[in-house]
Amino acid sequence: MQARRRRDVALPVAGQVTSLELFFDLVFVFTITQLTATELPGGWAVTGRVALLLLLLWWMYGGYAWLTNAAPPVTPRRQALLVLGMIGLFVTALAIPHAYGADRVVFACGYLLVVVVHAGMYVSEAARITRGMVVQLLGWNMLGALLGLVGALFFEDILVWWWLASFVVAIVLPRLVPATALRRSEDDGGPSFELVPRHFVERHGLMLLIVLGESVLAIGVGLGTGAESIGLDRIAFAAISLLLAATLYWAYFGNGEDARAEAALEALPAERAQAAGLASYGYAFWLVLLGIVVSAAGLHHALVHPTERLGWTYAGQLCVGVGAFWVGLGLFRLALGLPGAYLRVIGGTALGAVIVVGATMSGLLALVCLLLGSATLVLLDQRAGRLVRSDAT
Repeated sequence: MQARRRRDVALPVAGQVTSLELFFDLVFVFTITQLTATELPGGWAVTGRVALLLLLLWWMYGGYAWLTNAAPPVTPRRQALLVLGMIGLFVTALAIPHAYGADRVVFACGYLLVVVVHAGMYVSEAARITRGMVVQLLGWNMLGALLGLVGALFFEDILVWWWLASFVVAIVLPRLVPATALRRSEDDGGPSFELVPRHFVERHGLMLLIVLGESVLAIGVGLGTGAESIGLDRIAFAAISLLLAATLYWAYFGNGEDARAEAALEALPAERAQAAGLASYGYAFWLVLLGIVVSAAGLHHALVHPTERLGWTYAGQLCVGVGAFWVGLGLFRLALGLPGAYLRVIGGTALGAVIVVGATMSGLLALVCLLLGSATLVLLDQRAGRLVRSDAT
């Protein structure tokens, strides 16, 4: 199939994220809320299942981000299709708490609708249609979603393996099988999917901002139920939690991460920009979001009795979650060739070790350690950035 370009369809204006896209992001954040609630019981098995669901859903969120990057929702047809995709995403999110049980078919059907709408809108509305696009969207993605539906209908006892197969088919195989079109340049010499970096970076940055805000909201909801009076220990815990969330915000937005990421993507050839966009805002950001989901669950448990020991399971959620956030940001930089990646990976790994403090002392003390450690990483990163800029001048 020869790549063809529609001359009557304009690419998005650089940086122009529409209000409908933001609305879509708010709907997606509901999946983060549901995943956090599902993660609350803790344990490696629960976390593994939550991580797999997040991986599948984040893959499709990224797919819609690439879609609106190529076909901005500025016409009634595109807007209607995007809203239809939102409906599928919302239904999928509703079924998350019982996605491996009673609501497994609802989850699978909602996910299939998300995939079908995405594929249909992409191949019918994108300015440039390529062989690789058709293979990925109508082939790999669709087959992965159908595998999940088959597992939900007939194989409840081993459903997790069917969703794992869905992940392998949709995400892993297209990059490993030599025969797939994604491993070859298109006939016009370009990549399968084109990328407008400014819009792409801004879209994912706004999503991260909303998810961090949702984590703060969860803390406030946990305190404001009225079931118990708010003591000084809870007030201190909530304040430090907010400071930690602000520090994690600063780790991305305060260091100009979005501007550097945009510049890095702009500087790459189109084919490498496609791969770097997937690796950074796809795979690395998945780990960032998983860290937020897991740590939010740990915060929920620590908030009940902040000055008491958390136990290894809940301390692991809190500390390993924050550590995973930092490791994800390090891998993000590594994927884009930005400096400071290893500092964040090593620092995030060290923060995961704070689990000992939470399990043997208290959740409040562990939270203080996580805040101090995260603030130190931000300051070290800023100092390294100033040194690089001074050397450049």
